[in-house]
Amino acid sequence: MKRILKDYFTFSKKERIAVVILLFLIAAFIAAPYLADTEKQKPVIDNALHERLLKLNQDSSFSDSTKNKSAIINSDSLLDKTELFVFDPNTIDSLQWKKLGLNNKIIATILNYRNKGGKFRVAEDIRKIWGLQKNDADRLIPFIQIQSVVDNYSFNHSKNNLSKQKTINTPIDINTASAEELMQLPGMNHSLPYRIINYREKLGSFVDLQQIKTVYGMTDSVYQMILPFFKIDLNTIKKININMASEYELSLNPNINRNIAKAIVIYRQQHGNYQQLEDLKKIVFINEEMFQRIIPYLTINQ
Repeated sequence: MKRILKDYFTFSKKERIAVVILLFLIAAFIAAPYLADTEKQKPVIDNALHERLLKLNQDSSFSDSTKNKSAIINSDSLLDKTELFVFDPNTIDSLQWKKLGLNNKIIATILNYRNKGGKFRVAEDIRKIWGLQKNDADRLIPFIQIQSVVDNYSFNHSKNNLSKQKTINTPIDINTASAEELMQLPGMNHSLPYRIINYREKLGSFVDLQQIKTVYGMTDSVYQMILPFFKIDLNTIKKININMASEYELSLNPNINRNIAKAIVIYRQQHGNYQQLEDLKKIVFINEEMFQRIIPYLTINQ
């Protein structure tokens, strides 16, 4: 027994030194948190400096508040000076625009637009002025009164550096008008007459002047300018005979898609020739709205 205890609990000199060092290190790690100065130094606040900064912040807030109040007062003053009255945007001068509450930059844009030949055809055209705010346009539009377009319209048309003048006295048929005739109308550029004719060919004919609006490149202002110069002669409307037309011929009309064209032909093959245009309503695909849209282009006459 003594031998066993001696073997396990007897240390050499080196081992004793190692144990002492180990115990010292353990004690040092345990005591370190208590010996270290963990108290953080708090910044010293200069009370005088603090008061100065606080006062400066209050002065700044007061200054911003004063500026905001001043801006509101100035804005109210501008509104007080605004005078709304019935006016024609094509004729009033800069002073009158000023009375309406517009700034000099917007006024200069409007005058420049008019000097280059621009015209306000309808009240809504005022919204097209670059830089004009929506709320200003909403405020002015109820007071706009534009003189109607005169039926007799004279204008100069330049082509190949030669000046030509033409006076239009009577409306022209939109379904027979040539590109040269369309070119003479106000607001027309070089390509728009050809676009009108191409679209007319696809339709077969215009049956309503409102259809001109759907021509690619047509703006509302140009439409309003040219509308008084057009008419539609019902005798010039090209119609498709549904008792003879093929599916392809029917589908050429933008208002008749391929499915409707096919259904019209199939019904004719199954039931014989159409006796009246109302028979088209017997086709499941054709509702009342579609019927009214395509009926102006169709006929059953041999």
